Amino acid sequence: MESIYDCFKLNNDMKIPCVGFGTYKAAEGNNVEILKTAIEAGYRYFDTASFYQTEDFLGQAIRESNLPREDFFLVSKMWKDEMGYQQTKDALEKSLKRLGTDYLDIYLIHWPRPSADCENWKELDLETWRAMEELQKEGKIRGLGLSNFLPHHIKNILENGTVKPVVNQLELHPGYMQQAAVQYCKEHG
Repeated sequence: MESIYDCFKLNNDMKIPCVGFGTYKAAEGNNVEILKTAIEAGYRYFDTASFYQTEDFLGQAIRESNLPREDFFLVSKMWKDEMGYQQTKDALEKSLKRLGTDYLDIYLIHWPRPSADCENWKELDLETWRAMEELQKEGKIRGLGLSNFLPHHIKNILENGTVKPVVNQLELHPGYMQQAAVQYCKEHG
């Protein structure tokens, strides 16, 4: 990587910038100004989520930048209580409205299970994924992805979905390397 504009090529031939700006906790304080400063500093890839409550602020910052939507790479995530077929479709529409755009570059399932004791998580993930596949066909999502999914969660999607996830967004740092999940993702593209 030589600049923040360098990209990785995903399995669907989309290019994702190597460096992005995460908006988690950016809702604290002067959020629109923080996001406008990030845009002025050159960031074009922004990660948000309905749970973060930053989509409105990010949408406003993008509008006020006067840059075209196509200059940005926007990723958002549905929260645990937004999973399910119709809930996913409704959640995406709300995110698009808050962001002020008609499509997302990538939309993620934020967590594979709404709770640790959820017994029907496999069916729920597949209902959610089916809705996302339809939304992609409608042009509202360019790439479908996962977040915080472990190998057995990903396997359920790979074996039963028709569209392969382009990413699995994971928390990684020296104290939490998630080697099994990283290796599984590498092996399955």
